[in-house]
Amino acid sequence: MKSSQKKKKEQSIDEKLTVRLEAQLQDIKDKLPNPRALKKTEKVHEKVGKIKAKLSRVGWLYNIKYTENKEKGIVTDIIWKRIKEREKPKGEYFLRYTKTTVSENDVWQVYNLIREVEAVFRCLKTDLDIRPIYHQIDEFIEPHIWLGITTYQIVNYIKTTLKDNDINYSWTTIVQKMKTMQSSIVSVNNSNNEKIYVKLCSRPTADQIRIFDALNFKHRPFVRKTKVVPQL
Repeated sequence: MKSSQKKKKEQSIDEKLTVRLEAQLQDIKDKLPNPRALKKTEKVHEKVGKIKAKLSRVGWLYNIKYTENKEKGIVTDIIWKRIKEREKPKGEYFLRYTKTTVSENDVWQVYNLIREVEAVFRCLKTDLDIRPIYHQIDEFIEPHIWLGITTYQIVNYIKTTLKDNDINYSWTTIVQKMKTMQSSIVSVNNSNNEKIYVKLCSRPTADQIRIFDALNFKHRPFVRKTKVVPQL
């Protein structure tokens, strides 16, 4: 399976990591002439090894050679080259399935469904604090898990409805887009010894309006609510 979006994402990540790795190697190389710089052979090899390990996604693609002064036990130069033959094709999925009667498209749909379920539960674990389970008694643990299952059904309904309206956001993206819509309460005292509470709701963005319309919700549950409470 090939994905143009995945290819762009992998290329972007590869470019950023490549710039970081080569910049760090160049920094070591530029400092070699400095008398106080890191130049001992063992230390330079260790430093470069740590850089390649930290940026392992691109580090293994490089062949690094050292020019050494064996009498002094120091490195005098570093040369690196990226081996294109080691690079893997970007934007490609390789899926293995035991049933040969299932078409490639069906396998791809099942794979995407699994990814969606995993992504939603990762989000719910954070938002609802489903894991870890802090309870120790069964009658408390079961409602905790049931809350997660029920919530997932709601999430699945929302995502399915949005997809039917050509809105293909992930659940994480939906949460991020909806976070900006908030309500606030302002309280003031008047001359009659009364406290006035004014509850306001922010205006929805274009993306939020689109989501509300797809779910057949009001754009704002309320605009302004005022409540006057006498002070004792």
